[in-house]
Amino acid sequence: MSTVKRWPIVLVRILALTILVQVLAQAALAGGFITGEVGWLTAHSVNGSVVMMTAILLWCATVLLFRPGRGPWWPILFSAVLWWLCTIQIGIGSARMVGIHIFLGSLVLALTSGFTWWALSFRGHR
Repeated sequence: MSTVKRWPIVLVRILALTILVQVLAQAALAGGFITGEVGWLTAHSVNGSVVMMTAILLWCATVLLFRPGRGPWWPILFSAVLWWLCTIQIGIGSARMVGIHIFLGSLVLALTSGFTWWALSFRGHR
């Protein structure tokens, strides 16, 4: 069995950690808004767009992990679904559907946390 090239997984790890920090920041920014600081809503909105763009970069990195990196195929699907969820999340937030927005945000945080754990522990075929 062939070995996984190292540089694509390093890129995936960097982007997974980046998006995890951004998603955690989303919760903090939302908390600031909920406590009455209206200015935090703009930061929450901007960060949401940045999360979506980072998800696109993560998708590109997972494609590189698969080919030429010889890694698994499923992270491509995961990152596409994550991007889709973030896009839906932006629309739901803009529509002020707060209950669904909070639930979906929690789901994105859980999925991102799990994927980051996988990316940091992935060793490939040796």
